[in-house]
Amino acid sequence: MTYTENLVDKLLEQLKQELPFVVYRKPEVRGSQAGSEIRALLQNNRKKYLVEDFSESGFVLAPFDSRRETLLIPTAHSQSWYTHWVTPFEESGAEVPPATPESDASFHKILRTTAKQDHMDLIRRGLAALQGDTLDKVVLARSESVVLSKPPLRLFGELARAYPNAFVYCWYHPDVGMWVGATPESLVHLQGTHYTTMALAGTQAFKGQTIVAWGEKELEEQQYVTDFILNNLRDLGLQPKIRPFHGAEKVSEAGTYTSRAGNLLHLRTDIEGELRAAGDFQKIVRALHPTPAVGGVPKETARSFILKEEPGDREFYTGFLGELNLVWERLRTKNRRNIENRAYRTLRRNSSLYVNLRCMKLEGALAKIYVGGGITIDSDPEAEWEETVNKAQTMKSVLG
Repeated sequence: MTYTENLVDKLLEQLKQELPFVVYRKPEVRGSQAGSEIRALLQNNRKKYLVEDFSESGFVLAPFDSRRETLLIPTAHSQSWYTHWVTPFEESGAEVPPATPESDASFHKILRTTAKQDHMDLIRRGLAALQGDTLDKVVLARSESVVLSKPPLRLFGELARAYPNAFVYCWYHPDVGMWVGATPESLVHLQGTHYTTMALAGTQAFKGQTIVAWGEKELEEQQYVTDFILNNLRDLGLQPKIRPFHGAEKVSEAGTYTSRAGNLLHLRTDIEGELRAAGDFQKIVRALHPTPAVGGVPKETARSFILKEEPGDREFYTGFLGELNLVWERLRTKNRRNIENRAYRTLRRNSSLYVNLRCMKLEGALAKIYVGGGITIDSDPEAEWEETVNKAQTMKSVLG
């Protein structure tokens, strides 16, 4: 991996040549430099590479519908770069495509007059399905297009600055498009044989305090996700356990706590364990995706309902993305600009996959934002609509 302070220029050249790339910043972790490094893979051709069995190495981007292709920017056909400087991204001056009548704000304001009713009708169909015996929970989503007023790399830089506890990325392939996001949710991480994952559900607005009360609906939703993960990992013959949490934000004795992601709060439970064999990692990914936090319970019934009833195509929203068997160099010196002495580096192989939430697809002069929420038998359509409004604001605050 090569260090450069001019990573923005290299990424702009990739765009000019219509070559795939990904640039990303992992969440800050106490005692680690990973959250301060901006990393990138710059593919040297236009080919669309796919993940077949998770033995590949590179950056993966998977759709919500697992029957579709899982994309890969492979290390074997890419240059790896990193930098510690976010400022050049925030000051990136690349132009945004000019607005058209279809991307005019007033045009989309008219379209949005029906958005609330359409989404509440979708929620009511979900509630009707929950009245039966085959579906316990379903996550329903919508999209909203807004005019893009900033270039993509500037959006990435501002998201990286605004959301230090999120996985922030900008991904591009000329045959697929460009996606930008800041997700708070991990799917699974692997270092050696040790894996970690999380149950993340429930949402409320952050109002200056992380010690808050949670309602029965949110606590029930969180338990759905936790039980789903534990049961699916046990079905693989693994022995997962909940990692204890001792902070003031603790909600339950089981280890659930309140976690902040930008202007939102969520319920979170951390889960960990050990692999038995190399092939277990692929099995874990397949078993967990999509989690109840983005799909529902039972998994296949909820997925079928979503694919049939949601009016739009989620594409990569609520899929997963991140490092797959990626070897990266980690600085051991506190002097980040001392990059000459390679004896102060260590090599680590890492797989870190995240659920693709709080994301948007950039389409010319438009940003298509995706948001959703979990529906249980006690859900209120009006409240669920408001939850999607709060989630959309996370991305709009950077677009404005």
